[in-house]
Amino acid sequence: MAKSYTKAQIRNITRRFGLIPLKSSLVSSLYRKNAVIQVKTKKGTYALKPFSRTKMVRSNTLQQMKQAASMINLLKKRKYRYMPTWLPTHSGKLWTLHQGTPFYVSQWIKGRGLETAEDFEKLGWALATLHTKSIGLHRIGRVKSPTLQQLRVWKNQDRLFQRKIKQISRHDTKYRNWYNAFGKDCKRLSRRAWKDLQDTSIIKLLQKENRSPSLIHSDITIPNVIISDGGQLKIIDWDRVKVGSVYADLAKALMNTTQFNPEFVKSFLKGYQKRKPLSRTERKIVTALYKLPREAWHASLHPNRSRDREILDHWHQSWPLRLQIIHVLQEWVQA
Repeated sequence: MAKSYTKAQIRNITRRFGLIPLKSSLVSSLYRKNAVIQVKTKKGTYALKPFSRTKMVRSNTLQQMKQAASMINLLKKRKYRYMPTWLPTHSGKLWTLHQGTPFYVSQWIKGRGLETAEDFEKLGWALATLHTKSIGLHRIGRVKSPTLQQLRVWKNQDRLFQRKIKQISRHDTKYRNWYNAFGKDCKRLSRRAWKDLQDTSIIKLLQKENRSPSLIHSDITIPNVIISDGGQLKIIDWDRVKVGSVYADLAKALMNTTQFNPEFVKSFLKGYQKRKPLSRTERKIVTALYKLPREAWHASLHPNRSRDREILDHWHQSWPLRLQIIHVLQEWVQA
């Protein structure tokens, strides 16, 4: 059940950040009801957000909040301008604890979504800028080849998909029809991607990846990118910021924002490479990661959730478009 908040609770929390709410309203996200609280004050409008824990990470919610806050502080020091300003509490921290839940406050960004090729070029530049903010990361931890770690997670998800989808399709007509239509294609695409990632040049590059750790957002999606009324691009929802794989972050962002539009994909990559040029080997990695049918893996884990059924319902429409974008990316590798 989604948690709600009283006006007294909202007033109690926001005052710790030096704000006096005049009006507040609960706002739901694509995946979570009451995900954020819009708070209007004399100083402006702000987003009061209960911190969302990443279940894939073993650390608890409080530890993850502390880690995220330290990285946001680093980005503030590096003058990263593509995120909303986070407000400090009276004690100087970027978050506060209320009834066991961490909360933070950031600017409320008013604007529109991604619409034009120029918007996607801006997004590519903003993401590449984030990925180049690696100075000083040794102070908040370095991990052994984040891409290889991510690949181990995705390989396990792929194996689970191979087993579970057969079981589900025996008892669910809709899933059986989907599996008969696309199951073999998904397996074939996965095999191609895993084979591509065994390229000698890729293995050598990833073995050295931990020498230059980078921050990633981890959740670049259409709802999390806003073109403000002033024309500035802002990325919101930084709960999952961490040291991680820039290649996985880029591949996921391409999949989650560009709507399988070749022009948007090319503009995104153009903006990214203006800020952070990629070698041919790096382009091979991104292309291979894009091929992985991760949405199908995820949807098979929750066959009764309406959101995941929608993913499979629209698969027949997105499949040929996905293959078209893979062709675009393969040309990009050779460019």
